[in-house]
Amino acid sequence: PKFTQNLWYATSDRGLAALVYAPSQVSAQVADGKMVSILQESNYPFTETVHFRLTCEQDVEFPLHLRVPTWCERASVTVNEQPLEIAATNQILKIERRWKDGDVVKLHLPMRLRLSRWHENSVAVERGPLTYALKIDAEWNKVENTRDPVRYGDSYYEVRPKSPWNYGLLQTPEDKLSDVLVVKASDEVASFPWNEANAPVQITAKARRLPQWQLYNESAGPLPFSVQHGQRASDDIEEITLIPYGCTVLRISEFPVVGRYSVD
Repeated sequence: PKFTQNLWYATSDRGLAALVYAPSQVSAQVADGKMVSILQESNYPFTETVHFRLTCEQDVEFPLHLRVPTWCERASVTVNEQPLEIAATNQILKIERRWKDGDVVKLHLPMRLRLSRWHENSVAVERGPLTYALKIDAEWNKVENTRDPVRYGDSYYEVRPKSPWNYGLLQTPEDKLSDVLVVKASDEVASFPWNEANAPVQITAKARRLPQWQLYNESAGPLPFSVQHGQRASDDIEEITLIPYGCTVLRISEFPVVGRYSVD
C-alpha cells in the first residue's frame, strides 16, 4: 500500500507527476479543475517501456512530469508515436502540452547491464533498477520448534541449498559484459513475479567454483577477497543463472572476481 500510494503526485504547477513506475490508474483534477484519468501500463521493473494512456472529456492543458532514474543513461519519450525529447539521466522530464482524449505517452528506459563493487572487492550484477542473485535449488524442511512454541508456533521451515552456490564471476571489461552476461526475458509477466518459478528475467553468466568458500555457522562463509582467492578457483568455467534478487530465498548476489575472460 505504501508503494502504491506514492506512484502519482499532484504538482504545484497544477499537473501530475509519475515518479515511481508500476501498472496503475489515477484520476485527478488538473489545470483549472478539469478531471483526467491516466492509465499506466508496464511490466517495469522487468521491461524498459512504460505507456501512459490519457482519458479526458475535453481538451486540457497541463504538465506531465516523468522521472528518469539515475541508472538510466538516456531515456526517450514519444507522444502519439512522435518523438518528443531525449531525456538525460537523473532528472524530472516535464511534458507541457494541450492533451486530448486518447493521447499516449511512451517512456523508454534502456536497461544496460553493469557491475557494482561491494565488500572484499566483490561485484554485483545489475540491470536497470534491479540487482540479480544466483538461482539456487532449495530444499525446504519443516522443523519442530522446541524453544518457544507458545510464542512462535509449533514449527518453522528452514531452507538449505541443493545446488552449488560458491561461485566467482570472471573479471570482464565493461564493454565485454554482453559476452559473458546474456539476458533472457519472458514475453509475459505473471501476476505475482517475485518468486523463482515466475522470475520474468534471467541472466546467464560465466563463472568458476571456489572450493574453499564453504558454509560457516549455517550460512555462506566469509566472502573471499577477489584477488587473493581468485587464483585458487576451479579451472572449469560453468554457466550459472541469475534472477532478480526479490525472486530468491537463498541469496548470493555479491560475487568474488576470479581470473579473466578472454575473447579469441
